[in-house]
Amino acid sequence: MNTLPATITAITASEHMSILTVSVGDDPFHLLLAESSDAVIGTDVTLAFKETEVILSKETADSTANRACATVQTIDPGLVLSQITLACHETTLRALVPTLTFNALGIHEGDDVVWMVQPSEISLLRETHGI
Repeated sequence: MNTLPATITAITASEHMSILTVSVGDDPFHLLLAESSDAVIGTDVTLAFKETEVILSKETADSTANRACATVQTIDPGLVLSQITLACHETTLRALVPTLTFNALGIHEGDDVVWMVQPSEISLLRETHGI
């Protein structure tokens, strides 16, 4: 599981859903929560998302996904899945990508890449903000 420290910067909530906007370094991220949130702006939180939910690209793509830049630290190629370790905001993240797809990207250790994760795939670690 990948984790990133963040700070809540905005909250949009209805009776049953919430969208939280958080800052991860200088990058804004959005989380879609299937619940009403009683989070407070300015609260430090920890984001969590699976390695299999990380999408990699050599270029920035306009999308609804959260995007940030990172540097590829290591690549561990596997027959079916490859594990890519990224350095982002003084944090290490991991991506598990189908090897055939990853090979087509032409990404190498030391390359700067853009990684993305959909808002609905990010969770908050509850113990980090008392909700």
